[in-house]
Amino acid sequence: MMTESVLRFGHVTEYDSSRHMARVNFPDLGITSYWLPVLVSNSLKNHDETHLDSGEHVACLMSGEMGVILGAFYDDKNKPVVHEQDIRAVTFDDGSKITYDRKEHKFTIDCTGDIEIIAAGNISLNAGRIDLN
Repeated sequence: MMTESVLRFGHVTEYDSSRHMARVNFPDLGITSYWLPVLVSNSLKNHDETHLDSGEHVACLMSGEMGVILGAFYDDKNKPVVHEQDIRAVTFDDGSKITYDRKEHKFTIDCTGDIEIIAAGNISLNAGRIDLN
């Protein structure tokens, strides 16, 4: 007998980064889930690791007590930082940002701390102009 799957919305109460799993509180039910895996783009040969914070608003696909966290989403309290459709961005809590503007063909790294580049081979810089400050 198949159990019906249902889409549920809640907030992360605990997160285990070593297992990429979280527990989610569903306020409409007044319960907190068991440990649920967080859906990622890759996990076999390539590894996609974006971690959730406690309090993160997430969507879950649940079947009985089992389920998976589909991802986080914006709401009225937490709005997107970048409002331009042509810009893909990752903005960190400390203010650091990585952005790509596909209209301008411009990739920007804005880091509040150090940047470390490690290469097993060569590093090549090829540009029309390189400015060092």
